[in-house]
Formats: sequence, C-alpha cells, structure tokens
Amino acid sequence: MLGLTESNSSGELQYLKWINAIGKFAVDGNDNILLDLKGLIIDPASLKTGYGYITRGAAPEWVWAPTPGAKIAEPEPKGPEYQDRFKPGFYLDVFIPGTGWRPWSSNTKGCNIAVESIWPSIHNGIAANDGKCAKVAFKGHKDIDPMKVPVLELIGWVSRPGEEEPQAVQPAAAAVPVTKSEPKPKPISPPAEAQAEATDDQWF
Repeated sequence: MLGLTESNSSGELQYLKWINAIGKFAVDGNDNILLDLKGLIIDPASLKTGYGYITRGAAPEWVWAPTPGAKIAEPEPKGPEYQDRFKPGFYLDVFIPGTGWRPWSSNTKGCNIAVESIWPSIHNGIAANDGKCAKVAFKGHKDIDPMKVPVLELIGWVSRPGEEEPQAVQPAAAAVPVTKSEPKPKPISPPAEAQAEATDDQWF
C-alpha cells in the first residue's frame, strides 16, 4: 500500500533514502547508488504523517494520521529499548530526474526537519497551483550534530511528470488535392522552449 515493498522487474526494492553518515541521497536500497541530485519533484497530495517503526531486515510498519499533521497517539513500542519505539515520520511520492517516481518515507529526525522546514512554503502554494507538483531544489545539507539534515528549497511548480497534458481535438480539415510536383509540408517542431522544459537538466 505504501509503495515501500514494490519491486521492479528484477525484484529490487524501489525507494529514496537519505544516508545521514555522508549527507547524500541513494535509491533502491543500495547505498552505493548515490545520486548527484539537483532537486526533486514532490507530489504534495501524497503526504502522510504518523509513526513508523523501521528496522533492518523487516518491512517498515506505519500508523498514519487521518489527515497530514493530525495528532495521534504513539503506538506501543516493540520492546523496552529506544530503538524499539515507533517514531514520528512521513511519506511522500517524489520524482527524481533520470530515475523516475519513488516513495520517500522516513522516521529520522534529519529528514523530518527537512520536510517540516519546507512544507509551509509548499502548503501556501497549493491553492494557486491546483493539481501541480512542487519543484524543490536540493541545496546540500546542514550539520545539526549528530545529524546531516537535507536542505530543500521550493523554486516553482510543474505539471506532474509522466502525465501528458490532454490535447484538444482539432476538427478534420477538408481534403485538398495535392499534385506530385508540390512539396509535402514538413512537420512542425515544437518551440525550443518547450523542448528545454522536457529535459531533466532544465528543471533545476
């Protein structure tokens, strides 16, 4: 349901992960697949908040609030130690240029701080950008001992990647006889600006 256990054709898990030790993002469960990340596209409608229990070798367990930001009771811990507790966390659908859509969920303090810091600006822009996704630049990290916190900055709004804009249906034109000597019309290329918008490098 959360997308955290969805796999691709090779059976590998697909998700975005923040590696606190080095202050970089990685994808698909492999800490060696580091991203030279300039930014993310965030679908704000996908936000969930709640409590998560994440431990190595087991599927994450989440208890979600009925609406993002709503207060709920902390679930009972799995054991007596601190690492046995459910911790506050979130879920987001994010689009990574050159990679595609991935779920990003975390209950770490560093990631929580990053999302908490940027969310007011995203929230304030949702009404004026209905149905669009937030274009967020990745500005590296800041050190809040012992954490490396991702620094994210809202820089605009875009249509959801992977979803083509519907094209208006044009009325059929009347057939016009064409002689063999007349050159056939060349296809019209889209404007250069439109081509630039479609490339990942131009997003950030």
